[in-house]
Amino acid sequence: MGSASAMESIDRVSKKYSTQIKRELRREYPSRLIKRFSLENGIYSIEIEAELTDGTSLQLRPLEIDELAERYPDCKVGY
Repeated sequence: MGSASAMESIDRVSKKYSTQIKRELRREYPSRLIKRFSLENGIYSIEIEAELTDGTSLQLRPLEIDELAERYPDCKVGY
C-alpha cells in the first residue's frame, strides 16, 4: 500500500507545482541548450529529464519524496 500512497501524494505535488518546479529548474540550469524539462512520477520521487536542443535527453537529480514532503506540506506527501 505504501507505494500506491506515495505515488498519489507525489502526483498531487506534480499537478499543483509542476510549473513552479520547471521554473526553478530553469533558474538552476539556465543553459540555452535545454529545450524543456519533463517531470515524471517515479513512485518515491519526481524524476526529472532535460531535453536538449539536439534531441538528446539528460536525467537530472530527482526530487525525493522526503524533500517533496518538506517543500510542499500542503500536498500531504508521504508513504
